[in-house]
Amino acid sequence: MSTAIEAGWLVESVGVRHLESWGVIRVQGEDARSWLNGQITNDVAEPAPGEAKRALCTTHKGRIIADLWVLDEGRSMLLLVPLEALEGLLSTLERFIVMEDVELTRLGLAVLSAQGPRALETLGDRAGWRVDRLGRGGVDRLVPLASLEGELDALRREAEARGGGLVSAEGWELARIRAGRAAYGRDFDIETYPAEAGLVDEAVSFDKGCYVGQEAVGKLQHRGKAPRRLVHLALDGWAEPGTPLSVEGTRLGELRSCVRDPEAGVIALGYLRRAQAEPGVRVRAGEVEGRVLALLDEPLAARR
Repeated sequence: MSTAIEAGWLVESVGVRHLESWGVIRVQGEDARSWLNGQITNDVAEPAPGEAKRALCTTHKGRIIADLWVLDEGRSMLLLVPLEALEGLLSTLERFIVMEDVELTRLGLAVLSAQGPRALETLGDRAGWRVDRLGRGGVDRLVPLASLEGELDALRREAEARGGGLVSAEGWELARIRAGRAAYGRDFDIETYPAEAGLVDEAVSFDKGCYVGQEAVGKLQHRGKAPRRLVHLALDGWAEPGTPLSVEGTRLGELRSCVRDPEAGVIALGYLRRAQAEPGVRVRAGEVEGRVLALLDEPLAARR
């Protein structure tokens, strides 16, 4: 199956995939909720069993340690975390447990994801969490590793019955970059502020109580401006992630994610200095010409 067809399922019907690069942490204990609310950027102070929220864990300086989804179980919470950030997140969180009754446990669960407008009906009455990863609606389902193969096959059949199917890593990446959705480890990391990567609208609450990094995140949002902006790019040829981006001969940023789109040529995500990051601006990625298509640090509603 072509990557373009697979990427189309994730927009028009439903695509399913085992997210092998994500892991699961359970946060439990009498103080789990109030303690976790003091560690992450979104508000989980009030119980909301069955709900999922995007959040970040940041340093005292407001830079991103980890991307995560918080799944509310009521008395405990599950954190879906990129494996690349998982051990670092565990180490960071454990340092902030002092006298609180909090226990962190890494679980041996696989994350299955159905994304697209028909994701909910694809899962049917199977247990799942509403986790919208690509902006078209979606559901994540957690299953024991021992039953992964059978569960994934069942979801594949349900997706095929609705005009979709199983999506490869390449198809997922094409859909992600088309949608302008930043990914941890590729488009943002410990050197990135939430405002630079377009994550504030979805993952940060400015109405909650204190959390680690709150002052820095709040100042950048309300008093200053992020020094860089994540942008969506169209390139005239292939350029490797990490290639410098320049405008009129001056290096002003860096390419992060890049993919060959069978319908649109080479498309990419990258950072440019704020003053030059505007739609239509001509750029060079090494020796390759390109242009800025859109800014990705704007609210989600403004991008659609």
